[in-house]
Amino acid sequence: MSTIRRRQFLKAAGGVIAGAALVEVGARTGIRPFKGFSVKKPPPDINELLGDLPENARDRAILRMSELDRLPWFDKDADGALKLADGADVPPILDCHTHVGWSQGMGADIDMSARSPVQYFFDHEVPQNLLHVQMHPSAAEAEVLSRETLWTPLRTPERNKTHTAANMLAEMERFKHGHSVLLPVEIPVRSRHNEQTQRAARLDARLVPFAGIHPWRWSDDKESRLAAMLDNKVRGLKFHPVFQFMAPDAPDAMRMFGWCAENDVVVLTHTGFTGSEPAFMRALSEPERFHAPLRAFPTLKMIFAHTGSRARFPETLAVAKEHRDQVWLEFTGQPVPNIKQLLDEYPAEKLVYGSDWPYYPLSVSLARFMVATAEHEQLRPAILRDNFTQLMNMKIA
Repeated sequence: MSTIRRRQFLKAAGGVIAGAALVEVGARTGIRPFKGFSVKKPPPDINELLGDLPENARDRAILRMSELDRLPWFDKDADGALKLADGADVPPILDCHTHVGWSQGMGADIDMSARSPVQYFFDHEVPQNLLHVQMHPSAAEAEVLSRETLWTPLRTPERNKTHTAANMLAEMERFKHGHSVLLPVEIPVRSRHNEQTQRAARLDARLVPFAGIHPWRWSDDKESRLAAMLDNKVRGLKFHPVFQFMAPDAPDAMRMFGWCAENDVVVLTHTGFTGSEPAFMRALSEPERFHAPLRAFPTLKMIFAHTGSRARFPETLAVAKEHRDQVWLEFTGQPVPNIKQLLDEYPAEKLVYGSDWPYYPLSVSLARFMVATAEHEQLRPAILRDNFTQLMNMKIA
């Protein structure tokens, strides 16, 4: 990169950070409407963390990911790595929510064919009620994530270099995932994640990419670029109000959603927040802000990723119920009790499965789903694959 281009990049990056700081001030001072929040943190006493579970619950003592082989669906291979047990009664899986590693701006590129031990964003070996309580990100994890995100445009974190297509495929093999949808997140300045995602998907037919584009300054040119990314196999777009610094009811986002509605493009969008994000990020991702595009475009179809994350599960479910003809729910990160609530309160044909790899290992997301559906085994094939393929009109083996 030439000296002039580097200066231009640093200037643009500085502008984004400064702009984010201004929005942060606005969110904290009430200049822009912004809903307050409260997040219940897991108590430090591990006995309290286990919650109100029956004494004979077979999964009560699972405090670490490495203990998941105590469940009937999991085993360990000769190297001690978790895998799906031979003969496990698990239907074919299509994971609709995964990512490959981020490298942005001037950061070093990531070799998507490289194999190495995966460094997940969240640590599931720390003692916790792994299935029934969502404790991530912890305060320590949030601090590291914030620091890494801030500096990613200048240098690629070593952890991100382990989030390769080859590593994901190896994990998919162990847990019998037939396909994984790769979701790109395009930041406002010097973004490369969409290109990296498309390149990773070309390594193996089991990796299915969504499109990624930033809505800022929506234009005819951006419509043409997005149309060129989509094909007859997958017509899906990833939107992330937090990392893209744009609320779903912002004018440019609304124009993008209008184009998606007109062209039958499904939008998979992040919803809610964990509570550890800066205030301006929380303001951008309030679930109520999705009312505007869903009301304005009655044919718009959305998948609400995470169903509100850690801090906005009830509010996101309420928004989805008001627009249930348009909204599908994906529940990555949610613990067993919340998944059970979705099974009780939302149409089963509108639920789809995702893991959010590499934030979560495939094993943790799958274990929570299998435990939550212990009394609804008949719904597993639809939620694990069929609902998504029908929504996307996909034909896969």
